[in-house]
Amino acid sequence: MTYCIVNPQHKPRRFYEEAAQEYEKRLSRFCKIRRIKYIGKLCSRDILINITPDGLRLSSEEVANRLLEIQLSGNFNRVVFTIEHNLSLQADESWALTTVSLPIDLQNVLLLEQIYRGYKIIHNEPYHK
Repeated sequence: MTYCIVNPQHKPRRFYEEAAQEYEKRLSRFCKIRRIKYIGKLCSRDILINITPDGLRLSSEEVANRLLEIQLSGNFNRVVFTIEHNLSLQADESWALTTVSLPIDLQNVLLLEQIYRGYKIIHNEPYHK
């Protein structure tokens, strides 16, 4: 499965970038992560999920279950995440990672962490080293 995280923002601060790279490295054994500046054209085999404080609040187990459902459905090749974007495109789903407003760069890291945690749950592996 490929996960694309859309962030048209400026280059993140170094510590956010380092944290994102660490989670991308950890996730590389489970999936592909692409950070992109714009969505481009979505195809029918993409699912668009907007991350917003107003979205569906999911526990870590629920995130894991939803990621697994998407993967096992066979309907999607790519999950495209946007973070608090006002898009002309209608998102298929909206998730809330937190109910507080956080900087976009931190939300990117938090999203990667939740995907990683989800895969650790899916594979019955301990989360903490």
